[in-house]
Amino acid sequence: MVSLTFKFNEEKVADAGLTCDDLLVQMREHAKKYNIEEIEYGVFAKEGPDAVAVVGMIIPKIIRYNIELVDFLEEWTYDINGRPEDCIEEARYWEGRRGLQMAR
Repeated sequence: MVSLTFKFNEEKVADAGLTCDDLLVQMREHAKKYNIEEIEYGVFAKEGPDAVAVVGMIIPKIIRYNIELVDFLEEWTYDINGRPEDCIEEARYWEGRRGLQMAR
């Protein structure tokens, strides 16, 4: 199974006048388009031969076009068959390489 988990710092989200649901809109739209299931709140999963591609393809889109989302995350994990990758760490790497701006 392939999954992508979003866990938000709810205090930061509320301080910004947002909700976690607001921040999950992009992923939920992506999930609907590619038949990815939200198996629990903020956890999106899929099985099958296209799972790695369709679940993972949203990650660079978020990093490139919605980098501010990362500022609200406590955890953002891409897991392929029990092997988790820290997407926040990857986003910070690309932030440095591409001059993207994330709050600290």
